[in-house]
Amino acid sequence: MSFTASTTSSSIATEIIAARQADHIAFLHRVPFALEAFRLGFLTGFREDCSYQQQQYTEFDLPVGMLDNDFRNPDLERYVARFFECEPRVGVIGDAYDVDEVEDYVAAAREIQGSYPEADLIIVPKCRAVIDSIPDDIVLGYSRGYADRLAHEFSEPTDWRGRRVHILGGSPPKQLNVIEQLTRPTLTGEPPADIVGLDWNGLHRGAQFGEFWTAEGWDDSGRDADHVTIRKTVRHSLARVKEFWQSHGVWPESTPQDDSLEVEYEGPSPSGIDGAACTECGANVWTTRRGPFVAEYDTGAVCGYCSYDCYFTHRHRNNLEEIGGEQSVYIPPT
Repeated sequence: MSFTASTTSSSIATEIIAARQADHIAFLHRVPFALEAFRLGFLTGFREDCSYQQQQYTEFDLPVGMLDNDFRNPDLERYVARFFECEPRVGVIGDAYDVDEVEDYVAAAREIQGSYPEADLIIVPKCRAVIDSIPDDIVLGYSRGYADRLAHEFSEPTDWRGRRVHILGGSPPKQLNVIEQLTRPTLTGEPPADIVGLDWNGLHRGAQFGEFWTAEGWDDSGRDADHVTIRKTVRHSLARVKEFWQSHGVWPESTPQDDSLEVEYEGPSPSGIDGAACTECGANVWTTRRGPFVAEYDTGAVCGYCSYDCYFTHRHRNNLEEIGGEQSVYIPPT
């Protein structure tokens, strides 16, 4: 009897360990942050109405691992077309607020599966009834971030058990709490949810204020250090997130990391600035003798200046880092 109980307990533990290990952990953002995440083993991608903003990179070949939908302005036909264009591994088709919407989402999933049978396609339930109406081969999206209706507000953990689940948003501790709720042993012997993947894109917001993420909370110890830039802060946070998931057995066994990935950056030009006003002093950059100085920063901003002094002053006062070193600064010829 004890042998049987021990064997059963061991089998359940093994099942839970397997259920908690994700197939992918995604970080959706633009370059250069997407490059940092990809090299660390994250699945990279973006929302359907966005891109990696890679215009300044030549021969850029970073794959789209995950394609999210534009949930504020959804269009199923547009999303399917974008999926076929980007060919991601993971696709969030849309949010289903009632059972009547599910049929259209499933039809879109079947269309995609006809060409990409290995893709993980996600439908996000927004009410309890929708969960059971989604076929078992389609991944359920568990909303945990800043969505208008979070999963725990309309459902119980038992509603998600036995299903493949992707956790959408929420910091790692919040996501870990969901994983534990959906996979821990129950007295009734319900199977755990299979945690297929998760994503969170909150690191950049903290980095803009000089804070990096840790398992104990946000750390602002580098806020006043001149050498700590947004890019370095995001990279540090990504590494901490990876360590967190590795320590809890959630980090994927294999990742899309490719150490040989190299891209060539092509610096900014005067045509890249949006207006004629110098970012520092407001003077018209086109009326100066040499023309505008232009710099591209890791915040995504392309700034124009009337002189090198204005560029230097603005850059240092705001602790900005150029996206690719000296290549990110256009200095007009004498």
